[in-house]
Amino acid sequence: MEILSLLASASQDIIQIGVEGIDSVSLNWIGNLIKWLFDAMGGIYGAVALGAICFTLILKTIVLPLDIYSRVKTKKQALIMEDMKPQMEKLKKQYANDEKMYSQKYQELQKANGYSPLAACLPTIVSLVIFMIVFAAFSTYSNYAVLDSYNELVKAYNSSVAIYMTADENDTDPQHFLLLVDGEIIDAENDEALLSGTRQYRIMYDQFQTYYATQDGHTGEDPFEGMTSEYDKNEVVVEFVQNNAQDAVVEKYSENTQSSKFLWIKNMWYPDSMLNYEVPNFTKFSSAITRASSAIPANYEESYNEVTAKLSDQKSNYNGYFVLIVLAIGIMFLQQFIMMRTQKTTSELSTVDDSGKRQNKWMMIIMPIIYAFFSFFYSAAFSLYMITNVTYSLISTLIINKVVAVRFAKRKDQILAKSRSKRSKKK
Repeated sequence: MEILSLLASASQDIIQIGVEGIDSVSLNWIGNLIKWLFDAMGGIYGAVALGAICFTLILKTIVLPLDIYSRVKTKKQALIMEDMKPQMEKLKKQYANDEKMYSQKYQELQKANGYSPLAACLPTIVSLVIFMIVFAAFSTYSNYAVLDSYNELVKAYNSSVAIYMTADENDTDPQHFLLLVDGEIIDAENDEALLSGTRQYRIMYDQFQTYYATQDGHTGEDPFEGMTSEYDKNEVVVEFVQNNAQDAVVEKYSENTQSSKFLWIKNMWYPDSMLNYEVPNFTKFSSAITRASSAIPANYEESYNEVTAKLSDQKSNYNGYFVLIVLAIGIMFLQQFIMMRTQKTTSELSTVDDSGKRQNKWMMIIMPIIYAFFSFFYSAAFSLYMITNVTYSLISTLIINKVVAVRFAKRKDQILAKSRSKRSKKK
């Protein structure tokens, strides 16, 4: 029965291989709403992607009244601008060499016609503020989800280690492997608890023997073959427990990752990029949870590597192939192109030297670059959020503009007459 006392003496070494989780910060109320929505999706395949899409659609629907108001105002201002165009072109020729005077006359003409560029901007500013607030909350929750997934692996690791632990010689929990009991004093007929514990122990010991019989250098079933040092024997026990704990992590990871997969993307909480892997190295992991953790313990890299030791395949799998990044750039470029076309007259006549037109062209380049930056450095879930957000905006804009155009076609003369009336009164 040497194995019994040996395993018991190894218990302190096994305790030391347990891994501490990383403390998480609390989410704000927006973060908790996002968490509730994602949790509601359950563990189904693609739940993270589905949650990102649903969250975006809900948010955009909430701010839709602001978009409608902005489109209506924009269309009204566009009609006034078209009516002002001959006068503005005349001013542009008259003050071709005097930008300051042109700007002054241009503003006076706008005021005289009841044209207000800020009328359509205010709802857009409100929508932008909402976007920035949600962006921060979504980013924090993304980090939180990464950390929460890792801590689930830590729990699986420690739960496996705990199976092999015993508190003292009176512990009869049949789930414990390191039972400090002596088979000679167990009364199998009168003590079912100890009998159950012994059976559990024997099963585990068979597993222990089988494991080491397959290892290099072991020719028989004795796990301690050729060992005389108690320390060396304890190391064998610790190695066995670590191996099973790492197996438990792999099993837990397989259970949890179905929800974070989506088509070609292995993990939606990391960027859709060949520069990222399904399971990142410690440096990228630590940078991915900066918003979700107050502080990562010093020298934690060893613990992280221990927990993820058997996820080597996942550490070498590309997380994506830049598909969402290209889509984000393309959809933003399309949005900027449409906006530039709808504001063509304003951008051409807002400045005497056509700098307004050039600024619009620069925006058509800069905005996709900004979206590319977000997609490269934030999660694929956030990239999907941005793509869904812009797609929703494009579709709703086309529908709203069509409805508004039909509606204002009937009122065009009335609107322009009102504008001209204001102009004549100013004179």
